[in-house]
Amino acid sequence: MVSGLLGVALGSTLGTMLVKSFPRAHPIICGVGLLVSAPALALAITLVRDYFYPTFILIFIAETALNLNWAIVADMSMYVVIPPRRSTAEAFQILISHMFGDAGSPYLVGVISENLKRTLSPRQAPTPQIDFSSLQYALFVTCFIEVIGGVFFLIAAFYIVKDKLQADRAIAEADGHSSEPSHSTAHEDVEGE
Repeated sequence: MVSGLLGVALGSTLGTMLVKSFPRAHPIICGVGLLVSAPALALAITLVRDYFYPTFILIFIAETALNLNWAIVADMSMYVVIPPRRSTAEAFQILISHMFGDAGSPYLVGVISENLKRTLSPRQAPTPQIDFSSLQYALFVTCFIEVIGGVFFLIAAFYIVKDKLQADRAIAEADGHSSEPSHSTAHEDVEGE
């Protein structure tokens, strides 16, 4: 819980401070956060059997780095989408992250773990050691997904400024068009008199 609060606050603060002087800061913060989280989590998963406190410290670091992106992703979703579609964009972003993250990942890790049990213990009932090892190995998938996510955020850094400018341009054009009918109507009323 503390890592979540700290990560969200730190990500939001870093994003607000850096984006003014470095417009690509948001996706870079998210990408670096994921790329820091992945090895810390992998090391925690590796050490969990033998080391109690170092494991929790590494998980705290991993979760703090992972949570840097929550507020920033919401900001990015808002400023690359025009206002009438922002609530839909945010809803889909939340739906997809929860569908594949919160809802899908426990199932995926469980399926991998069960298959590993059969591989590690093909002819006998799994022992507690096999149960532990299969779940431990399956959890490495989360580290792999974090690396993929980090790379995609870093790729997004190349496009974020252009995407924001396109959204700003579309908003400006929409504002220009929405004000034109009232001017043209008023102009036509004057001409009609």
